[in-house]
Order: sequence, then structure tokens, then C-alpha cells
Amino acid sequence: MKGGDEDFAADFRDRSYAEANSIQKKRNRRKSISTQSIAEVHGAVLGLVASVLSVPYDMPSWLPDHVTLLARFAGEPTPIKSTVTKAVAEFRRTHADTWNIQKDSFTEEQLEVLADTSSSSSYFA
Repeated sequence: MKGGDEDFAADFRDRSYAEANSIQKKRNRRKSISTQSIAEVHGAVLGLVASVLSVPYDMPSWLPDHVTLLARFAGEPTPIKSTVTKAVAEFRRTHADTWNIQKDSFTEEQLEVLADTSSSSSYFA
């Protein structure tokens, strides 16, 4: 989305975030099987992934909310979980060099959500 129409990119980001946020809120309220299909949820997650990965090495003001919301989908079934895991890993890789500065853009809660997503559990644990 870099180098393109900024209004289009902002509209895409906003709509992707709103859709994913709506799904996440519905799931949190019900704490049960949702009416959305895996394909619908995965589509919303892919929109967030596109937004998050569109700004490698940069930290625009909207990015912490988007990457945190994306990380909240890590508990979903496959293929959503693997999509989230790969995207968060790529985010961490592209922001590793300047993370000490960029992490100040995140709240403590957002950093905890990212840490929970990024921590790898051992097969032998």
C-alpha cells in the first residue's frame, strides 16, 4: 500500500480494522462458537495482515492497535492461527532493529498481547 493512493490505503486499513474488531468483540461476548465461518474470520485477519505488513520498518500511529488486534486472533483454528503467527513474526523481524524506540508507541497491555503471541511454547514443556 506504500506509494499508492493514501486515501485508499487509509480506507482499507480502517475497514479491515473495523471488521476484525467487530468479530473479536462478538467472540469475546459469547465466549463460544461464533456465527462467522472460518473463511470470514480469516478474511478479516488477512486484511489486518496486509495493513500491518504494508509498513515494514515504520511505526505509524495506527500500527500498534492493528498489530495488537491481529495478535488477539492467535487462538483461532488453522489456517487463521498460522497466518497470525507468521505475520506477527514478520512484524517483529522488520521492527527488531529499532524496537527499543518503537516499543514506546505501545501500551503495556499491547506489549503483553504481543509477548503472548510471540512466545514459543516448547514441545517438551
